[in-house]
Amino acid sequence: MAQPFLVSCTQVDDSFGPHAGDCRGGFDFTLLFEETIFTLAPALLLLAVLPLRLWYLSKLTKKVASAKRLASVKIVIWIVLGALQLAYLILWAFPSAARTTATLATAAVTVISTLGLCVLSYLEHTRIVRPSSLLVTFVFATLICDVARVRTLWLRSQDQLNQLIAILSTAAVGVKALGLVLETLNKRQSLRPEYQDYPPEATSGIFNRSFFWWLNPLFKQGYRHDLEVEDLFVIDKHLKASYEHTRFQKTWDSLTNKSPYTLLWSSYGILKWPVLQTIPPRAAYTALAFCQPFLINHAIVLSQEPINDATTQKGYGLIGAYVLVYVGIAVAMGQYQHRTYRTIAMLRAGLISIIYRKTSTVSLKGIDPATSMTLMSADIERIVQGFQTMHEIWGNSIEVALAIFLLERQLGVACVVPVAVSILSLLGSIFAMNFIMSRQAMWLEAIEKRISATSAMLSSMKGVKMCGLKDTLLSSLQKLRVDELRISKKFRRLIIWNMVFAYMTQVFAPVLTFTVFSLRARNTGDKTLDTARVFTSLSLFALLSEPLASLVMALSAYLGAVGSFVRIQTFLESEERPPATKLEGGEEGSVTEKPLIDESASDAISIQSASFGWDAEKEPLLKDITMSVPWRKLTMVVGPVGCGKSTLLLSILGEVPALAGSVRLGTTSIAYCSQDPWHMNGTIREAIVGCEEYDEQWYARVVHACSLRRDFRELPMGDSTKIGSAGIALSGGQSQRIALARAVYARRKVIILDDVMGGLDNTTENHVFHSLLGEKGLLRDLQATVLVVSSSVKRLPYSDHIVCLSANGVINSQGTFAQLNGDGGYVSSFCLPRADWAYTPEDDDNQKIQVDPDKVEENITVTRPCERGSSASLTSSRTACNADGADGLSRRTGDVQIYLFYIKSVGWWATLIFVVAITGFAFSLSFPTIWVEWWAAYNEDDPNGNLGYWLGIYAMLGGVAIVCLFVSCWQMIVSMVPRSGEKFHFALLSAVLNNPMSFFVNTDSGVTLNRFSQDLQLIDMELPISALNTFATLVMCLAQMALIGYGSVYAAISFPIVLLALFIIQKVYLRTSRQLRLMDLETKAPLYSLFEESLSGIATIRAFQWQDKLNDKNHKLLDRSQRPFYLLFSVQRWLTLVLDLVVAAIAVLLMVLVFALRGTMAAGGVGLALLNVIQFSQNIKLLVSFWTMLETHIGSVARIKSFTETAVPEDQPEENQQPPPGWPLAGAIEFDNLSATYNRDELVLQQICMSIKAGEKIGVCGRTGSGKTSLIMTLFRLVDMHSGTIRVDGVDIRTLPRQEVRSRIVAVPQHPFLLKGSVRVNADPMGQASDEDILAALQSVQLQEAVEKNGGLDADIDDLNLSVGQKQLFCLARAMLRPSTILILDEATSSIDAKTEEVMQRLIRKKFANHTIIAVAHRIETIMDYDKVAVLDAGRLVEFDSPYKLLEKPGSAFGRLYCAALAEEEEDVEKDRATSS
Repeated sequence: MAQPFLVSCTQVDDSFGPHAGDCRGGFDFTLLFEETIFTLAPALLLLAVLPLRLWYLSKLTKKVASAKRLASVKIVIWIVLGALQLAYLILWAFPSAARTTATLATAAVTVISTLGLCVLSYLEHTRIVRPSSLLVTFVFATLICDVARVRTLWLRSQDQLNQLIAILSTAAVGVKALGLVLETLNKRQSLRPEYQDYPPEATSGIFNRSFFWWLNPLFKQGYRHDLEVEDLFVIDKHLKASYEHTRFQKTWDSLTNKSPYTLLWSSYGILKWPVLQTIPPRAAYTALAFCQPFLINHAIVLSQEPINDATTQKGYGLIGAYVLVYVGIAVAMGQYQHRTYRTIAMLRAGLISIIYRKTSTVSLKGIDPATSMTLMSADIERIVQGFQTMHEIWGNSIEVALAIFLLERQLGVACVVPVAVSILSLLGSIFAMNFIMSRQAMWLEAIEKRISATSAMLSSMKGVKMCGLKDTLLSSLQKLRVDELRISKKFRRLIIWNMVFAYMTQVFAPVLTFTVFSLRARNTGDKTLDTARVFTSLSLFALLSEPLASLVMALSAYLGAVGSFVRIQTFLESEERPPATKLEGGEEGSVTEKPLIDESASDAISIQSASFGWDAEKEPLLKDITMSVPWRKLTMVVGPVGCGKSTLLLSILGEVPALAGSVRLGTTSIAYCSQDPWHMNGTIREAIVGCEEYDEQWYARVVHACSLRRDFRELPMGDSTKIGSAGIALSGGQSQRIALARAVYARRKVIILDDVMGGLDNTTENHVFHSLLGEKGLLRDLQATVLVVSSSVKRLPYSDHIVCLSANGVINSQGTFAQLNGDGGYVSSFCLPRADWAYTPEDDDNQKIQVDPDKVEENITVTRPCERGSSASLTSSRTACNADGADGLSRRTGDVQIYLFYIKSVGWWATLIFVVAITGFAFSLSFPTIWVEWWAAYNEDDPNGNLGYWLGIYAMLGGVAIVCLFVSCWQMIVSMVPRSGEKFHFALLSAVLNNPMSFFVNTDSGVTLNRFSQDLQLIDMELPISALNTFATLVMCLAQMALIGYGSVYAAISFPIVLLALFIIQKVYLRTSRQLRLMDLETKAPLYSLFEESLSGIATIRAFQWQDKLNDKNHKLLDRSQRPFYLLFSVQRWLTLVLDLVVAAIAVLLMVLVFALRGTMAAGGVGLALLNVIQFSQNIKLLVSFWTMLETHIGSVARIKSFTETAVPEDQPEENQQPPPGWPLAGAIEFDNLSATYNRDELVLQQICMSIKAGEKIGVCGRTGSGKTSLIMTLFRLVDMHSGTIRVDGVDIRTLPRQEVRSRIVAVPQHPFLLKGSVRVNADPMGQASDEDILAALQSVQLQEAVEKNGGLDADIDDLNLSVGQKQLFCLARAMLRPSTILILDEATSSIDAKTEEVMQRLIRKKFANHTIIAVAHRIETIMDYDKVAVLDAGRLVEFDSPYKLLEKPGSAFGRLYCAALAEEEEDVEKDRATSS
C-alpha cells in the first residue's frame, strides 16, 4: 500500500498546493510551492536587482585596506555552495528523481544566483564599510526557506537517490549558514584609516542594527563610568548640521511660490527617502499585530482539543507562529521607531541650521530675540514631538479599518456600532483640533513675551541690581508667568477633551457592540457570545481602540508640529536686510535702499541725496544726506544727542534702509565697533581675535595701542580671563577698549567707530587715540579709512573731514576742521585748539604682555566649571553638569527625591486625588475582561440570559472609567500644572535675582535663559502628560499581569523571572539614558547662547562679514548637540525592543503551556491570558515610551531643584536688620578701611578710607580699570566687602538686606537699563509717581516730545527707538522720580554730546542740590565745582580732597589727570569759564 501512497504524494508535490494534504503527516508544503516561492522567486528577484547593485558598487572607491583573507574565504564558501548546488542539479536530472515541473529550472537559477552572490560578496566587502544588507537579507531569508525545503526532502527520501539529494541539500544549507556568518562579520579593523572613525551604526550589519547590538558598548561604558559628550559615538554625515543645512537652504532658496505650508512640504521632499524607508517596517508591524487575534482564536480552539498527532503538529506550528509574530513585532517596531527618530534628527539639524542662518540676514528692525529663541526651543521641540507620530496617522487609519473588517467577520452587523463610536470619537477630536493651532499660538506668544522680558533682565543684571529693581522685576515677570499659564489653560482643556474622546472607543465600543450582538442573537436565535468569540472580539477591540486613541493623539501632536512649521516659515519669510550690490566697471547704480559696492570709487563711502528710516510712510530719521568719506583719512561725525549719528553709521552698513538716494561703498572690508560694546562669552583674547586668525605680534601691538597691558597684568589670568555674557565681568572702559581692539585687530580697509572712547578717562583716551590715530598711530600706518561718531568734539582738530548733523537729522555743515572752525557754525562755537601732532603716548608699562600660550590655549578649549558658553564649543559637558549639581553616581542612577520634590510642588492632596482617579480608571478598564469571561461562561448554561444584569454592570464600569479619566486629567493638567508652574518659576526667578554678580560673570546667560525657556516649557506641557500617561499605563500593566496570572497560573510562576529581567534591564538602561538625557539638555545651552549672542550683535557680525564663520560654529555646536539627542532616542528604541522580546517570551511561554496542557485548561482562562498578553505588549511599549519621556522631562525639574537648592544667595545671614524709617535722612557716607573682592583671591579695592558729609558732591576719577565702578558696586553691595565697613547715616550697610540698600539709594548706571513694557513702567517702575511728575521729568531731560510723538506714557519703550545717549537721559529722569538723599552717577552722561551734557550737569545740580552725590567722572571739568575728588589707582584711594587743593599739591595724581585733560581742551575750558561768568 506504500507505493500508491508515494505516487499520490509525488503527484501532490507537483501541484502548487500550498498545503501537501495528508502527505508527510499533514503538516508540510508541496515541493512545487517550496521551489517556486521559497527558492525560485527570491533568486529571480536577486538576479533582477544584481546588475544595478553591481553597477553602483563598481563606481565606489575601495573602503577596505586589507581585504584579501576574509574576502578570499567568502569567495571560497560561495564557490563551494555553487558546486554543491551544481551537483544537486545533476542529481535532479536523473530520470528516477521524484522532481516537479519546476525542479530543474529552480536548481539552474539557484546556481546562477550563487555565482552572482560570489561577485556581489567581493564588491560589497571591498566597497562598503558595513556588511551587505542586500546579501545578508537574501541569504538569511532563503536559508530559512531552505530549512523548510530540506525537511520536505528528508521526509520524501524513500530511495537512495532522493536521500543523496537530501544529504546534498543539507550540506548546502550548512555551507550557506557559514557564508551568512562570514557576511555578517564587522569589517572595521580592515577599513582604510579615513573610514576607521565611522560610528558603530554605520559599520554594523543588518542583524546588529535590527537588534541594536551596536549600542551595547555605550551601555557598558555608561553603566560603569560617567559619560561625557566626547565619549559618545560620532554622528554620521546625514545627521550633521552642515550636510542638512546645505540641503534645506538650497531647497528653500529655490522656492518661489510659497504657501503657508511650503516649509513642511519641502521638508518632506528633502527627507523623502528616510520617510519612505520607514513605511515597510511600519506596515510589517501592522500586519504582524493583526495576526494576534487569529493566533488567540487558534490557541483557544487548541486548548479544548485532545492530545494526538494532529494537534501536536498544529501546536508546534502555533508555537513557531507565536515566535515569528512576536519577535517580528519587536524588530519591526524597533526599526520603525528608530528610522522615524533618525528622520527627526535630520529634520532638527536642517531646521535649526536654516533658522540660525536666517538671523544673519534678517532686518535689524525685525530682530526679536524672544521670538527667535522660542523658535529654536519650543517650536523645534514641538516638531520633534509631533513628527514622532507622522507615520502613526496613516498606520493607525489602516489598523482601524482592518479591525472593523475583522470585527464584521466575528460579530456581523454589530460591527457597525464600534464604527459609529469611532466616528463619533474622531469627530469630537477633530472639532477640538480646529482650535489647537490658534490656542497654541496664543500660548507661544505669551511665552515669547515672558522670555523676551527675562532675556532683557539677564542682559542687564548690573543695572537691575543697582537700581533696586529686583522686587519690581520679580512681581512683573511672575505676573507674565501667571498670565501665560492662564492663557495655556484654554489649550490644556483641549488636550483633556482629546484624551476623553481617545478612550471613548476603547471603553464603550465593546459594551455597545456586545449589547447589539446579544440582543440580536436573542431575538433571532443566532449563535451567542461564546468564549472564543468574546476574546477574539476583545483582542480586535484592543487593536481598534489603541490605534484610534493613538490616531487622535497623533493628529493633535502633528497639528501642533504643523503650527510650529508655520511659525518657523513666517520667520524665514520675514523682512531681510538687503545685501550690498557690487557694481561692475562703469555701471551706474540706481536709487536703492541697499549699499552699492564700487571698488573703483574715488571715496571710501559716498552718500548722495539719501534719506534713511525704517518706514517709508513716516518721516525719515535722516533727511537729504549727501556726504563722502575720503580714503585713508579720519572722518568724524558730530552733533547733539538723538540727532541720528548712530543711525547714519547703521545706514552706511546697510542696516537702516535708504528711503531715497543711494549709498556707495568702495570696499566690503569693514570693521565696526558699536556704541554699546558687543561681546561673546569667552576669554579676553577670544573677544579681541574674534573670528580672525591669531597673530601674536600684531595682537601685542593692538593690545598696547588700546592700553590693555596694564589691565591684563592686574587680572588674575591675564588675557585668559573670562569676560562673561555680554562682557558683564568687564568695566565699561575695558569693554569699550576690547571691542575697539577687535576692530583694529581685524585690519580692515574701513573702520567705523561709534563713540567708542566716550567711557574712557582722559589719560587712557589720550593714549588710545594717539596710539591709533596719532601721527604714527596703528591705523595711520595701516592707511585705514576711519569714520568716527563722537559725542565729544575735542578730537575734531585731528580729523581730515568733519560732518555735522543737526538735531532734526540733516547735515548742517561739513568740511575740514580749518574750514568749519572759521565759518561761525557748530564747530567754531567750541573754540577748539589746533591738533597736537607732536604728542607721544606714554608707555606706562615697559613690561612685555604676560601671555602664557599654553595656559591660554587650554582655557580657550576647556573652561573652568560653570564657565562654559558658546565660545567653548568643545567644552566638556561635565562643566555643565557640575553647574546643575548632577555629578557622579547620581548622574547615572537618578534621584527619587526629584519626584518627591515635584509632588510637593503640586501638593500631596492633589496628588492623592490624581492617584485614586487613575487607579479607578485602570480598574474600570481592566476588570471588564474578567466580567465578560464570567458572562461567556454563563452563556454556555443560559444563552443570552439575564442581559440587563451583565450589560448594566459592563456599561457602569465604562462610565466609571471615563469619569475617573476626566478627573485625573483635569486634576493633573489644569489644576496641578499651573500650581507647579507658578512655584517653579517663582523659585527659579527668585534664585536668579538673589544670586551675586559673580554668578552672572561665571554663568552664560544662555544657560540661565534655557531654564526659563526649555525647562519650564517641558514642565508646563510635556511633563504632566508624561506623568499622567506613565502612571496610568503602569497601573494598567500591573492589572494585565494580574489578569494573565488569573488566566494561567503556570504563566504567573514566570513573573518573578520576568520582573527580575525587567529590573536588570531598567538598571542597565537608566544609568546610560539619564546621562544622555542630561547631556541632551546641557548641549542645547551653548546653542541658545550663540543664537542669543548673534542676535544681539548682528550688525557687528555683518559688518565684519563673520556670518559664515559663526554659521560654522553653530554647526559644530549643533553636531555636538545631535550626539546625545540621537543616541537618547536610539537607547530608548533598544529598551522598546528588549521589552518587546520579554513580551514575546511571555507569549511563547503561554502558547507552550496551552500546547502542553491542552484539554485540561479552561478556554476562558486561555483567552483572558492571551488577550492580556496583546494588551500588555501594547501597554509595556507605551509605558516605556511614556516613562522615557517622563525621565527626560523630570530632568528639567532636577535642574531647577538643583539650581534653587545649590544657588548661594548674595544676602548673608547677618544682613537682617531693618533701616530706620526714612533712611537715609541726611545722606552721610563713610568708607572705613574698605577692601572688596569679586572672589577670595582677588582684591579690587584695598583699604579705602573716605568720609562724605551729607549733601557733599564727590567726584571719583582715575584711569579706566582703576576701581571707580567697583567702588560704586561695593556701595550697592554688588561686590563683596572683604574687610572694613561702609556706613550710611551711621548705619553699617553690611547689617542691612541688600535690596533695602539698593532701593533707598538712587543710581544712574553707566549702561542704561530699560524694562520691557511701557514708558510709564520704565520711568516709574515702583509706581510711586503721578503722570504729571513723569512728564515733567521727561521734559527736564528733553525726551517729552519723543514720548508724546510715539503715543505718550502708554507707548512701548521699544517704539521710541532711543539712542544710547537718550537712554542715559531717560535713566536720569527715572532717578529724579525716586525719593532719596543719595545719588550715584556711574559715568551717566558718557554717551551724550558736550552741549547736552552741560545742560544735564546744570539739571543735576538743580534737581539734586540737596542730595549727596557720588559721580564717577566722565570728563574732569564736570567735577571741578564738586566739594571733593577721590582719585583711585589700582583699587587704592591715592587722593581725596577738594579739586583745587589737589591741583595746588605738587605731583598730585589729580593734577596729572587734569593737565592731561587741559592739554587737550585748554581753550575749550577757558571759553566755558568765560561764558559761565
